[in-house]
Formats: sequence, structure tokens, C-alpha cells
Amino acid sequence: MSSASALATARPGQAVGLHPTLKRRSGEVFACDDELTVEEPLEIHVDAMPYAVTMRTPGDDLALVAGFCLGEGLARHAGDLLRLEHCPAGHDRVLVDLHPQARTRAPGSRARRDFVARSSCGLCGKQKMDDIHADLPPVPPGGSLPMDALLRLEADFRTRRPVFARTGSTHQAAVYDRHGACLAAAEDVGRHNALDKAAGRVLLDGTRERAFAVLVSSRLSFEMVLKAVALGARVLAGVSAATTLAVDFAQARNLTLVGFLRPGGMNVYTHRERVAP
Repeated sequence: MSSASALATARPGQAVGLHPTLKRRSGEVFACDDELTVEEPLEIHVDAMPYAVTMRTPGDDLALVAGFCLGEGLARHAGDLLRLEHCPAGHDRVLVDLHPQARTRAPGSRARRDFVARSSCGLCGKQKMDDIHADLPPVPPGGSLPMDALLRLEADFRTRRPVFARTGSTHQAAVYDRHGACLAAAEDVGRHNALDKAAGRVLLDGTRERAFAVLVSSRLSFEMVLKAVALGARVLAGVSAATTLAVDFAQARNLTLVGFLRPGGMNVYTHRERVAP
């Protein structure tokens, strides 16, 4: 097999590509074209300046960038994004122009972004985190979601992953309202991107005020809590565990954090009064 024929192939903008693969199943060995999730870079330019590069699965790029801007503190409403479009030269770059009022928030978000980038180095303490995130208010109080209802959301969540069903290599995120209606669902190779895509779709659709619960297919890290709080959700639930910093930040921002959400069980880490037995 030549090196050229061994390359994974996918059409531009496609979420799934094919790759020649040798498989062994139940003792049988055979060759076939295997489906793989596409992973490609996306440049985000804000006000004509490079801002970030993320490795993502193509599709829902504009929603991804809208959610990214929400999490970064660059946008709070869809109207803050005066321009949101692919670069005419290609679909590997999205151009964002901010409303003048939103533009004044950019310096603070840059500081926040720098902190997140080095948050794993162990040099930044809680006092520094509080300083940087002082502009991110707690989520609104009130509202409840019975545990049985949360388990029903988890069952619905597992039905909304068509790319994962084909490739087994994507993360997933979904946003629900208080009545269990799914406002947005997304998949991506990156867990942050999947949440950004779902949050961005809610922002662009004008349904952000209805966002109540966010479900993700990953661990519950500090950054995932940050994005859920920026969205205004009351509950963030994931299939895996939470980190200590995620729990501390969720507690401080009035977010109910639920881990190990799987058929029949869950761990409620913070604000358990919102998740009624």
C-alpha cells in the first residue's frame, strides 16, 4: 500500500473521513476503509486580529466561534457579534467584528484567556482566579431538576451523537431547558469545542434565556464550568468526574455540578438543592 493511498480522505467541510485500516475481529483479520472523525485547525480572528487557533471537527464553525466568544467574555448577546463569517479565501478561518460596547470587554477577556492557558502550571492560586473572573456573575438562583428528570436527559443525550456512532472519537455537548427540551446539541473532537458549538447555537438562536442544563461527555474541568456559567445555565452534568478547581468555581458561581451521570446514578458536587431527589 503506497503512502498516498494510506492517507485519510475527506471532502472539505466534512465531519467524517475514510482511512484504509487492517482490523481483527473475533479472530478474523480483514482490510477495510474505516471511518474517522475529521480534525482540522480553525483560525479565529477578532476585529481583524488573530485571536486563537483551535483544532476542531468541521461543521457548525460559526456556532463554535459564537460560543467561544461567549466563553471568552467577548460577547454576551448575539448583537455583540456585528460580523461572524468564514473568510472568503477559505473555510479554515472565521472573522468576527465586535460591537463597540463589546469591544471594551476584550482586554479583560485576554487576561482571562492567558490565565486559562497556564492554569495547569500550578503557579496561579485561587486569589488570582477570583481577580480574573470577578466580571463573571453567578448564575441566577432558583429552579430545580429532579434526579429522575436529569436521568431522562442523559438518556436523550446518548441519542444525539451520530458522528460518535460512526467513529467513536468525538465529544458531545447539549443544552436543555427546564422542561427537558433540547435547545442545541453538538459533537467535536474537542470537548471545549463541542460545548462552544452548543452554547453558540443557543446564543445565535436567541434561546439563551431558556438554557437550564448543560450535558457533556467529558470530565468536568474548570474551563467547562466557566463556559456553562458564561452561558447562564444552572446545571452542568458530565459522564465523568469533576476536578477540585471546577467544584470550587461552580460553588462560587451558584452552579449545580453533577458528575458520573450515567444510567441509574450520579454524583452531585455543588448546590445539591437544585437537584431534587
